[in-house]
Amino acid sequence: MNARLRWSGSTAALVGTTLMLSLVYMSLTSWSVAVNELADSFALSPGAIQVGSAALIAGYAIGGFFQGKWIPRFGWRRVFLVVITAFLIASALIPVVPSYPVILLLRFVQGWGCMVVLMCAILSAWFPVKKRGLAIGILLGAIGLGSALGGYITGILNPIMGWQNTFWVITAITVVGAVAFLLIVDDAPPLEEEAATAADTAGAGGRSVYADPRLWLLGAATFCCFFNCYGMYAYLAQYLYSVGFTSAAVGTVVLVNGLIAVVSTPFGGWFSDRLVPRLGPLRARTFTNAWVAMFVGAVGCVLIPHLAPLGFGLALLTAAIAGWGIPATNGPGLSLPSDLLGSKAAGPAVGLVILIAGSGGIIAPAWVPMLAASHGWTLGWYITAAAAVIGLVINLILGTRGGSNMADVAAGERARSNV
Repeated sequence: MNARLRWSGSTAALVGTTLMLSLVYMSLTSWSVAVNELADSFALSPGAIQVGSAALIAGYAIGGFFQGKWIPRFGWRRVFLVVITAFLIASALIPVVPSYPVILLLRFVQGWGCMVVLMCAILSAWFPVKKRGLAIGILLGAIGLGSALGGYITGILNPIMGWQNTFWVITAITVVGAVAFLLIVDDAPPLEEEAATAADTAGAGGRSVYADPRLWLLGAATFCCFFNCYGMYAYLAQYLYSVGFTSAAVGTVVLVNGLIAVVSTPFGGWFSDRLVPRLGPLRARTFTNAWVAMFVGAVGCVLIPHLAPLGFGLALLTAAIAGWGIPATNGPGLSLPSDLLGSKAAGPAVGLVILIAGSGGIIAPAWVPMLAASHGWTLGWYITAAAAVIGLVINLILGTRGGSNMADVAAGERARSNV
């Protein structure tokens, strides 16, 4: 394919997928506006409210797995239409449903609409190994951007029109974005490097991607990421209130903790891309995950209970360090399945990784605050840091699983020759 046309198509795919994922996560933040109203309407306990977040993560993990399985069979457009339709219907119904169990079911359906697996599969088909990490990093940086924009917009609209109308306005914006996405993004032509990868891996005997032990190791490492990151996002504000910060200070620290991911996510992908020609994809991605991301995140979580109570500036600093960490794994980690198995395997492979990881994002927000209530928040933050350390070790182990893998070595050689 003409290089200029490929560049145009890949840019359009990056813009379209990033826009769509930003709008989806902007829509998901409407839940934060609705929580207080729902708690009053249904007399909900804090635990019952937390189930809403758990339902979303469960939908994200299970939905991502099935989306990954469906993409090779039905194509990404059909899968997108089914998923976005269900997401929009669920988003429109939440404000009017009179039953909290039904709302939880709708929240689960919303989780299917996170579409991280689908968007990663689309981009993996457009970008070669040496550029894929940055592309996936930019895409997943949209999660933080969309969440921040959603919180800002809902904060403006809610006092003016109420939370139900706010839900519907953001849902309508998402509809417009979905139409734009379908108009902007095209099907990717075959990557030149895919033919070489197929030849390198011809001896694999057509095994299912689910049989590759490297994906299970990556899933285990990503479980640690979900535990650390979704846990931190869930209880950072609760911790800051417990040590005496005002609402304004808590809001600022939480904002910085989330927004730093808009920088760290593409940086992690870019950094790993730079290492691919020298180390090959497997070692490049796992090295970046271990030291640029998880090590930093672990340090930040260890520092929070010791330095944050000393003042607002230190709280900002430690929250930024902790917030940098795990999101920086997104680009390298979710590029790796395509790097190893080819872009056509991106959907099923990334879907498996997310399925394994999902429970980490359910366990931490519920368990760590209960542990902190009985043993103190210092232990709670140490547990959060320990998840990052375990993920670091798993990545180092995973990085050793490619020494005799000719496809991985060949991919590094191809990237080196094209730099």
